[in-house]
Amino acid sequence: MVKVIPFKAYRYSNDKVPNMARVVAPPYDVIKGKKVDEIQGLSPFNIAWITKNKPQEGDGPDNNQYTRAGDLWRAWMEQGVLKRDEDELFYVYCQDFEVEGKMLSRFGFIGLLRQEEFATAPPPSGKFAGILQHEETLPKDIQDRLDLTRTTVAQFGQIFVIYPDQKGEVDDILRKFMEKKAPVMDLIDHDNIRQRLWVVDGKKDVKAITKAMKDKYVIIADGHHRYKTSLAMAKEHPELKAAQFTMMCFVNMANPGLVILPTHRLVQNLEFFSKQELMGRLAEHFEVQDFPDKEPMFEAMDTMFKQGMHAFGLFMDDGKFYSLALKDVSVMDKLLPERSPHLRQLDVSILHVLVLDRLLGIDKTKLAQGTMTGGGYVVYIKGIGDAVDEAVQSVKDGAQACFFMNPTRIGEVGSVATNFECMPQKSTFFHPKVWTGFTIHKLD
Repeated sequence: MVKVIPFKAYRYSNDKVPNMARVVAPPYDVIKGKKVDEIQGLSPFNIAWITKNKPQEGDGPDNNQYTRAGDLWRAWMEQGVLKRDEDELFYVYCQDFEVEGKMLSRFGFIGLLRQEEFATAPPPSGKFAGILQHEETLPKDIQDRLDLTRTTVAQFGQIFVIYPDQKGEVDDILRKFMEKKAPVMDLIDHDNIRQRLWVVDGKKDVKAITKAMKDKYVIIADGHHRYKTSLAMAKEHPELKAAQFTMMCFVNMANPGLVILPTHRLVQNLEFFSKQELMGRLAEHFEVQDFPDKEPMFEAMDTMFKQGMHAFGLFMDDGKFYSLALKDVSVMDKLLPERSPHLRQLDVSILHVLVLDRLLGIDKTKLAQGTMTGGGYVVYIKGIGDAVDEAVQSVKDGAQACFFMNPTRIGEVGSVATNFECMPQKSTFFHPKVWTGFTIHKLD
Protein backbone atom coordinates (compact mmCIF):
# COMPACT_ATOMS: atom_id res chain seq x y z
CA MET A 1 0.00 0.00 0.00
CA VAL A 2 1.25 3.49 -0.89
CA LYS A 3 0.88 5.99 1.94
CA VAL A 4 0.72 9.60 0.75
CA ILE A 5 0.10 12.24 3.41
CA PRO A 6 -0.12 16.05 3.68
CA PHE A 7 2.46 18.03 5.65
CA LYS A 8 3.23 21.41 7.16
CA ALA A 9 5.61 22.83 4.58
CA TYR A 10 8.01 25.67 5.09
CA ARG A 11 7.45 28.31 2.41
CA TYR A 12 8.91 31.71 1.58
CA SER A 13 7.13 34.59 3.30
CA ASN A 14 5.66 37.26 1.03
CA ASP A 15 6.54 39.85 3.69
CA LYS A 16 10.24 39.06 3.45
CA VAL A 17 10.44 38.01 -0.19
CA PRO A 18 8.46 40.28 -2.53
CA ASN A 19 9.78 38.60 -5.71
CA MET A 20 9.49 34.81 -5.54
CA ALA A 21 11.13 34.36 -8.94
CA ARG A 22 14.42 35.39 -7.33
CA VAL A 23 14.44 32.75 -4.60
CA VAL A 24 13.40 29.50 -6.32
CA ALA A 25 15.89 27.54 -8.42
CA PRO A 26 16.29 24.52 -10.70
CA PRO A 27 17.26 21.21 -9.06
CA TYR A 28 20.78 21.13 -7.66
CA ASP A 29 22.08 18.69 -10.28
CA VAL A 30 21.41 21.03 -13.23
CA ILE A 31 23.07 24.05 -11.61
CA LYS A 32 26.71 23.97 -12.63
CA GLY A 33 29.65 26.32 -13.15
CA LYS A 34 28.80 29.97 -13.62
CA LYS A 35 25.11 29.13 -13.30
CA VAL A 36 25.59 28.70 -9.55
CA ASP A 37 26.82 32.29 -9.13
CA GLU A 38 24.15 33.59 -11.48
CA ILE A 39 21.28 32.00 -9.57
CA GLN A 40 22.66 32.74 -6.12
CA GLY A 41 23.20 36.34 -7.24
CA LEU A 42 19.46 36.81 -7.73
CA SER A 43 18.87 37.07 -3.98
CA PRO A 44 20.65 36.45 -0.67
CA PHE A 45 17.67 34.19 0.07
CA ASN A 46 17.83 32.10 -3.10
CA ILE A 47 17.38 28.43 -2.22
CA ALA A 48 20.55 27.60 -4.19
CA TRP A 49 22.59 29.11 -1.33
CA ILE A 50 21.46 26.02 0.59
CA THR A 51 21.19 23.36 -2.10
CA LYS A 52 24.39 24.38 -3.91
CA ASN A 53 26.58 26.07 -1.31
CA LYS A 54 30.13 25.98 -2.63
CA PRO A 55 33.27 24.73 -0.86
CA GLN A 56 35.77 27.37 0.22
CA GLU A 57 39.46 27.44 1.01
CA GLY A 58 40.07 26.42 4.59
CA ASP A 59 36.96 24.25 4.88
CA GLY A 60 37.08 21.51 7.46
CA PRO A 61 34.80 19.03 9.24
CA ASP A 62 33.17 21.77 11.33
CA ASN A 63 33.04 24.51 8.72
CA ASN A 64 32.17 23.66 5.13
CA GLN A 65 29.51 24.10 2.46
CA TYR A 66 27.10 21.85 4.34
CA THR A 67 27.43 23.56 7.71
CA ARG A 68 27.04 26.94 5.97
CA ALA A 69 23.88 25.67 4.29
CA GLY A 70 22.57 24.50 7.65
CA ASP A 71 23.34 27.88 9.24
CA LEU A 72 21.44 29.68 6.48
CA TRP A 73 18.46 27.35 6.77
CA ARG A 74 18.17 27.95 10.51
CA ALA A 75 18.73 31.71 10.15
CA TRP A 76 16.02 32.03 7.49
CA MET A 77 13.57 30.25 9.76
CA GLU A 78 14.47 32.49 12.70
CA GLN A 79 14.20 35.64 10.57
CA GLY A 80 10.82 34.63 9.19
CA VAL A 81 12.08 34.38 5.62
CA LEU A 82 10.73 30.84 5.66
CA LYS A 83 7.53 30.16 7.60
CA ARG A 84 5.82 26.89 8.35
CA ASP A 85 2.19 26.37 7.44
CA GLU A 86 -0.04 25.81 10.45
CA ASP A 87 -2.02 22.97 8.89
CA GLU A 88 -1.05 19.75 7.16
CA LEU A 89 -1.69 20.41 3.49
CA PHE A 90 -1.16 19.18 -0.04
CA TYR A 91 0.03 21.71 -2.63
CA VAL A 92 -0.94 21.96 -6.29
CA TYR A 93 2.11 22.64 -8.46
CA CYS A 94 1.60 23.76 -12.08
CA GLN A 95 4.05 24.66 -14.86
CA ASP A 96 2.95 26.34 -18.11
CA PHE A 97 5.55 25.95 -20.86
CA GLU A 98 6.13 25.78 -24.60
CA VAL A 99 7.45 22.84 -26.60
CA GLU A 100 7.87 23.06 -30.37
CA GLY A 101 5.57 26.06 -30.57
CA LYS A 102 2.79 24.44 -28.53
CA MET A 103 1.75 25.74 -25.09
CA LEU A 104 1.29 23.02 -22.49
CA SER A 105 0.39 22.87 -18.83
CA ARG A 106 1.55 20.15 -16.45
CA PHE A 107 0.16 20.00 -12.94
CA GLY A 108 0.30 17.66 -10.00
CA PHE A 109 0.48 17.86 -6.24
CA ILE A 110 3.24 18.01 -3.64
CA GLY A 111 2.97 15.74 -0.61
CA LEU A 112 4.88 13.17 1.41
CA LEU A 113 5.32 9.51 0.52
CA ARG A 114 6.16 6.92 3.15
CA GLN A 115 9.46 5.41 2.11
CA GLU A 116 9.99 1.84 1.06
CA GLU A 117 12.60 0.07 -1.03
CA PHE A 118 12.14 -0.12 -4.79
CA ALA A 119 9.92 -3.03 -5.74
CA THR A 120 11.69 -5.77 -7.71
CA ALA A 121 8.88 -8.30 -8.09
CA PRO A 122 5.08 -8.40 -8.02
CA PRO A 123 3.30 -9.29 -4.78
CA PRO A 124 2.32 -12.96 -4.21
CA SER A 125 -1.30 -11.99 -4.78
CA GLY A 126 -3.44 -8.96 -5.41
CA LYS A 127 -2.80 -5.66 -7.10
CA PHE A 128 0.66 -4.08 -6.88
CA ALA A 129 1.00 -0.76 -5.07
CA GLY A 130 4.52 0.42 -4.35
CA ILE A 131 7.52 2.40 -5.57
CA LEU A 132 9.22 1.70 -8.89
CA GLN A 133 12.29 3.02 -10.65
CA HIS A 134 12.18 3.22 -14.42
CA GLU A 135 15.79 3.56 -15.51
CA GLU A 136 19.27 2.64 -14.42
CA THR A 137 21.26 5.45 -12.84
CA LEU A 138 24.79 6.48 -13.64
CA PRO A 139 27.28 5.74 -10.86
CA LYS A 140 27.13 8.76 -8.64
CA ASP A 141 28.07 9.36 -5.05
CA ILE A 142 25.04 10.26 -2.92
CA GLN A 143 27.37 11.45 -0.17
CA ASP A 144 26.92 15.09 -1.22
CA ARG A 145 23.13 15.09 -0.76
CA LEU A 146 23.38 12.96 2.37
CA ASP A 147 25.83 15.39 3.99
CA LEU A 148 23.46 18.27 3.19
CA THR A 149 20.48 16.41 4.63
CA ARG A 150 22.39 15.54 7.80
CA THR A 151 23.35 19.13 8.55
CA THR A 152 20.00 20.69 7.63
CA VAL A 153 17.70 17.81 8.61
CA ALA A 154 15.39 18.87 5.80
CA GLN A 155 14.36 18.08 2.23
CA PHE A 156 14.42 21.07 -0.11
CA GLY A 157 13.54 19.65 -3.53
CA GLN A 158 10.66 17.47 -4.63
CA ILE A 159 11.36 14.12 -6.21
CA PHE A 160 9.25 13.91 -9.39
CA VAL A 161 7.03 10.81 -9.59
CA ILE A 162 4.24 9.70 -11.91
CA TYR A 163 1.25 7.52 -11.05
CA PRO A 164 -1.69 5.95 -12.95
CA ASP A 165 -5.08 7.65 -12.65
CA GLN A 166 -6.98 7.32 -15.92
CA LYS A 167 -10.21 8.49 -14.30
CA GLY A 168 -8.50 11.65 -13.05
CA GLU A 169 -9.85 11.25 -9.54
CA VAL A 170 -7.04 13.24 -7.95
CA ASP A 171 -6.77 15.71 -10.84
CA ASP A 172 -10.42 16.66 -10.39
CA ILE A 173 -9.68 17.71 -6.81
CA LEU A 174 -6.61 19.68 -7.86
CA ARG A 175 -8.46 21.49 -10.65
CA LYS A 176 -11.07 22.66 -8.19
CA PHE A 177 -8.46 24.59 -6.22
CA MET A 178 -6.72 25.85 -9.36
CA GLU A 179 -10.00 27.23 -10.72
CA LYS A 180 -11.48 28.69 -7.55
CA LYS A 181 -8.50 29.98 -5.59
CA ALA A 182 -5.65 32.36 -6.23
CA PRO A 183 -2.17 30.77 -6.22
CA VAL A 184 0.07 31.46 -3.25
CA MET A 185 3.05 31.61 -5.61
CA ASP A 186 2.93 32.76 -9.24
CA LEU A 187 6.14 33.49 -11.15
CA ILE A 188 7.92 33.34 -14.51
CA ASP A 189 11.33 31.68 -14.37
CA HIS A 190 14.37 32.44 -16.55
CA ASP A 191 13.27 29.82 -19.10
CA ASN A 192 9.96 31.69 -19.50
CA ILE A 193 8.04 28.94 -17.72
CA ARG A 194 5.16 30.07 -15.55
CA GLN A 195 5.20 28.25 -12.21
CA ARG A 196 2.34 28.38 -9.71
CA LEU A 197 1.50 26.90 -6.33
CA TRP A 198 -1.86 26.52 -4.58
CA VAL A 199 -2.65 25.10 -1.14
CA VAL A 200 -5.15 22.25 -0.84
CA ASP A 201 -6.66 23.12 2.51
CA GLY A 202 -10.07 21.43 2.46
CA LYS A 203 -9.99 18.60 5.02
CA LYS A 204 -12.27 16.39 2.95
CA ASP A 205 -10.16 16.98 -0.15
CA VAL A 206 -6.93 16.24 1.71
CA LYS A 207 -8.36 12.95 2.98
CA ALA A 208 -9.70 12.11 -0.48
CA ILE A 209 -6.25 12.47 -2.05
CA THR A 210 -4.64 10.21 0.54
CA LYS A 211 -7.39 7.63 0.03
CA ALA A 212 -7.19 7.79 -3.78
CA MET A 213 -3.42 7.22 -3.78
CA LYS A 214 -3.54 4.22 -1.45
CA ASP A 215 -4.00 1.53 -4.12
CA LYS A 216 -1.68 3.06 -6.74
CA TYR A 217 1.95 2.58 -7.67
CA VAL A 218 4.36 5.44 -8.28
CA ILE A 219 7.29 5.54 -10.69
CA ILE A 220 10.22 7.82 -10.00
CA ALA A 221 10.57 10.00 -13.08
CA ASP A 222 13.39 12.23 -11.82
CA GLY A 223 15.30 12.05 -8.56
CA HIS A 224 16.50 8.44 -8.10
CA HIS A 225 19.64 9.56 -6.26
CA ARG A 226 17.72 11.89 -3.97
CA TYR A 227 15.32 9.09 -3.11
CA LYS A 228 18.24 6.83 -2.23
CA THR A 229 19.53 9.65 -0.04
CA SER A 230 16.17 9.78 1.74
CA LEU A 231 16.29 6.05 2.35
CA ALA A 232 19.79 6.33 3.80
CA MET A 233 18.77 9.22 6.08
CA ALA A 234 15.73 7.30 7.33
CA LYS A 235 17.90 4.29 8.21
CA GLU A 236 20.38 6.50 10.05
CA HIS A 237 17.64 8.23 12.06
CA PRO A 238 14.77 5.82 12.78
CA GLU A 239 13.82 8.08 15.69
CA LEU A 240 12.81 10.87 13.29
CA LYS A 241 9.27 10.08 12.19
CA ALA A 242 9.27 12.77 9.51
CA ALA A 243 12.47 11.33 7.99
CA GLN A 244 10.57 8.18 7.10
CA PHE A 245 8.70 10.22 4.49
CA THR A 246 9.99 11.82 1.28
CA MET A 247 8.64 15.03 -0.25
CA MET A 248 7.49 14.40 -3.81
CA CYS A 249 5.65 16.00 -6.69
CA PHE A 250 3.03 13.54 -7.97
CA VAL A 251 1.83 13.84 -11.59
CA ASN A 252 -0.83 11.71 -13.23
CA MET A 253 0.54 9.65 -16.12
CA ALA A 254 -2.53 10.72 -18.12
CA ASN A 255 -1.81 14.42 -17.63
CA PRO A 256 -1.77 16.00 -21.14
CA GLY A 257 1.18 18.20 -20.14
CA LEU A 258 3.42 15.25 -19.26
CA VAL A 259 6.21 15.57 -21.82
CA ILE A 260 9.23 13.37 -22.41
CA LEU A 261 11.97 14.81 -24.61
CA PRO A 262 14.82 12.78 -26.13
CA THR A 263 18.34 12.53 -24.80
CA HIS A 264 20.92 12.17 -27.58
CA ARG A 265 24.25 10.32 -27.36
CA LEU A 266 27.58 11.90 -28.30
CA VAL A 267 30.30 9.28 -28.87
CA GLN A 268 33.92 10.22 -28.23
CA ASN A 269 37.35 8.97 -27.14
CA LEU A 270 37.19 5.63 -28.97
CA GLU A 271 40.70 4.41 -29.71
CA PHE A 272 39.68 2.84 -33.00
CA PHE A 273 36.89 4.43 -35.03
CA SER A 274 36.18 4.21 -38.75
CA LYS A 275 33.22 6.01 -40.34
CA GLN A 276 33.26 3.66 -43.30
CA GLU A 277 33.40 0.53 -41.16
CA LEU A 278 30.58 1.77 -38.92
CA MET A 279 28.34 2.59 -41.90
CA GLY A 280 28.95 -0.85 -43.35
CA ARG A 281 28.03 -2.59 -40.11
CA LEU A 282 24.99 -0.38 -39.56
CA ALA A 283 23.71 -1.28 -43.04
CA GLU A 284 23.48 -4.92 -41.94
CA HIS A 285 20.73 -4.05 -39.44
CA PHE A 286 19.33 -0.70 -40.55
CA GLU A 287 17.81 0.94 -43.60
CA VAL A 288 20.05 3.96 -44.08
CA GLN A 289 19.07 7.25 -45.70
CA ASP A 290 21.31 10.29 -46.00
CA PHE A 291 20.33 13.97 -45.93
CA PRO A 292 22.19 17.22 -46.57
CA ASP A 293 21.05 18.79 -43.28
CA LYS A 294 19.61 17.91 -39.88
CA GLU A 295 16.04 19.14 -40.48
CA PRO A 296 15.05 16.50 -43.07
CA MET A 297 16.77 13.85 -40.92
CA PHE A 298 14.62 14.79 -37.92
CA GLU A 299 11.52 14.89 -40.12
CA ALA A 300 12.25 11.35 -41.29
CA MET A 301 12.85 10.21 -37.71
CA ASP A 302 9.57 11.76 -36.59
CA THR A 303 7.64 10.10 -39.41
CA MET A 304 9.08 6.71 -38.51
CA PHE A 305 8.40 7.34 -34.81
CA LYS A 306 4.72 8.00 -35.54
CA GLN A 307 4.61 4.79 -37.59
CA GLY A 308 5.94 2.79 -34.62
CA MET A 309 9.33 2.13 -36.21
CA HIS A 310 12.65 2.09 -34.37
CA ALA A 311 14.77 4.83 -35.85
CA PHE A 312 17.78 6.99 -35.02
CA GLY A 313 19.69 9.87 -36.50
CA LEU A 314 23.45 9.99 -37.00
CA PHE A 315 26.05 12.66 -37.71
CA MET A 316 29.77 11.94 -38.22
CA ASP A 317 31.04 15.12 -39.90
CA ASP A 318 31.26 13.58 -43.36
CA GLY A 319 28.96 16.14 -44.94
CA LYS A 320 25.77 14.17 -44.35
CA PHE A 321 23.12 13.41 -41.76
CA TYR A 322 21.69 9.89 -41.66
CA SER A 323 18.46 8.24 -40.54
CA LEU A 324 18.72 4.64 -39.40
CA ALA A 325 15.59 2.44 -39.36
CA LEU A 326 15.88 -1.00 -37.78
CA LYS A 327 15.07 -3.74 -40.29
CA ASP A 328 14.13 -6.56 -37.90
CA VAL A 329 13.46 -6.02 -34.19
CA SER A 330 13.82 -9.76 -33.54
CA VAL A 331 17.59 -9.27 -33.48
CA MET A 332 17.07 -7.99 -29.93
CA ASP A 333 15.57 -11.34 -28.88
CA LYS A 334 19.01 -12.88 -29.29
CA LEU A 335 20.87 -10.00 -27.68
CA LEU A 336 18.63 -9.66 -24.60
CA PRO A 337 16.88 -13.03 -24.30
CA GLU A 338 16.43 -12.69 -20.54
CA ARG A 339 14.55 -9.40 -20.76
CA SER A 340 10.91 -8.70 -21.58
CA PRO A 341 9.75 -7.62 -25.07
CA HIS A 342 8.87 -4.24 -23.52
CA LEU A 343 12.53 -3.64 -22.67
CA ARG A 344 14.03 -5.33 -25.73
CA GLN A 345 12.03 -3.15 -28.11
CA LEU A 346 12.92 0.22 -26.60
CA ASP A 347 14.85 2.51 -28.91
CA VAL A 348 17.40 3.15 -26.16
CA SER A 349 17.89 -0.59 -25.62
CA ILE A 350 18.45 -1.11 -29.34
CA LEU A 351 20.94 1.74 -29.50
CA HIS A 352 22.84 0.77 -26.36
CA VAL A 353 23.01 -2.98 -26.96
CA LEU A 354 23.14 -3.35 -30.74
CA VAL A 355 24.95 -0.17 -31.77
CA LEU A 356 27.02 1.15 -28.89
CA ASP A 357 28.02 -2.23 -27.43
CA ARG A 358 28.09 -4.65 -30.38
CA LEU A 359 29.16 -2.31 -33.16
CA LEU A 360 31.29 0.25 -31.32
CA GLY A 361 32.57 -1.74 -28.34
CA ILE A 362 31.15 0.60 -25.71
CA ASP A 363 30.14 -2.02 -23.16
CA LYS A 364 28.45 -1.36 -19.81
CA THR A 365 31.74 -0.58 -18.12
CA LYS A 366 32.62 2.08 -20.68
CA LEU A 367 29.05 3.31 -20.82
CA ALA A 368 29.06 3.86 -17.07
CA GLN A 369 31.71 6.54 -17.54
CA GLY A 370 29.26 8.70 -19.51
CA THR A 371 28.08 12.04 -18.16
CA MET A 372 25.85 14.99 -19.00
CA THR A 373 28.82 17.37 -19.08
CA GLY A 374 31.70 15.55 -20.76
CA GLY A 375 34.28 12.83 -20.23
CA GLY A 376 33.99 9.11 -20.82
CA TYR A 377 32.93 7.53 -24.08
CA VAL A 378 29.33 8.78 -24.20
CA VAL A 379 28.03 12.25 -23.35
CA TYR A 380 24.27 12.60 -22.86
CA ILE A 381 22.75 15.59 -24.66
CA LYS A 382 19.28 16.81 -23.69
CA GLY A 383 17.10 17.42 -26.73
CA ILE A 384 16.14 20.99 -26.01
CA GLY A 385 17.34 24.49 -26.93
CA ASP A 386 20.62 24.65 -28.82
CA ALA A 387 21.76 21.20 -27.65
CA VAL A 388 21.53 19.60 -31.11
CA ASP A 389 23.63 22.30 -32.78
CA GLU A 390 26.13 22.10 -29.94
CA ALA A 391 26.37 18.33 -30.36
CA VAL A 392 26.93 18.69 -34.10
CA GLN A 393 29.65 21.23 -33.40
CA SER A 394 31.24 18.85 -30.89
CA VAL A 395 31.57 16.24 -33.65
CA LYS A 396 33.11 18.83 -35.94
CA ASP A 397 35.51 19.72 -33.14
CA GLY A 398 36.72 16.17 -32.63
CA ALA A 399 34.04 13.91 -31.15
CA GLN A 400 33.43 10.86 -33.33
CA ALA A 401 29.66 10.63 -33.79
CA CYS A 402 26.32 11.76 -32.43
CA PHE A 403 23.28 9.49 -32.37
CA PHE A 404 19.98 11.37 -32.25
CA MET A 405 17.00 9.81 -30.49
CA ASN A 406 13.24 9.95 -30.67
CA PRO A 407 11.61 10.39 -27.24
CA THR A 408 10.60 7.45 -25.08
CA ARG A 409 6.81 7.11 -24.85
CA ILE A 410 5.12 7.43 -21.46
CA GLY A 411 3.42 4.08 -22.11
CA GLU A 412 6.84 2.46 -22.53
CA VAL A 413 7.94 3.88 -19.17
CA GLY A 414 4.91 2.36 -17.50
CA SER A 415 5.26 -1.02 -19.25
CA VAL A 416 8.91 -1.48 -18.33
CA ALA A 417 8.62 -0.20 -14.75
CA THR A 418 5.55 -2.29 -13.92
CA ASN A 419 7.41 -5.33 -15.24
CA PHE A 420 10.01 -4.53 -12.54
CA GLU A 421 12.72 -3.79 -15.07
CA CYS A 422 14.88 -0.71 -15.66
CA MET A 423 15.58 1.11 -18.89
CA PRO A 424 19.15 2.08 -19.78
CA GLN A 425 20.41 5.24 -18.11
CA LYS A 426 19.15 8.58 -19.47
CA SER A 427 16.27 6.97 -21.34
CA THR A 428 13.90 9.78 -20.43
CA PHE A 429 14.06 13.54 -20.07
CA PHE A 430 10.90 14.77 -18.42
CA HIS A 431 10.47 18.45 -19.27
CA PRO A 432 10.35 20.82 -17.51
CA LYS A 433 12.25 20.04 -14.33
CA VAL A 434 10.47 20.36 -10.99
CA TRP A 435 12.03 23.40 -9.33
CA THR A 436 13.26 23.75 -5.76
CA GLY A 437 12.09 26.23 -3.15
CA PHE A 438 8.31 26.03 -3.44
CA THR A 439 7.95 23.80 -0.38
CA ILE A 440 10.43 22.46 2.19
CA HIS A 441 10.02 19.40 4.40
CA LYS A 442 11.61 19.65 7.85
CA LEU A 443 12.59 16.25 9.22
CA ASP A 444 12.71 17.00 12.95
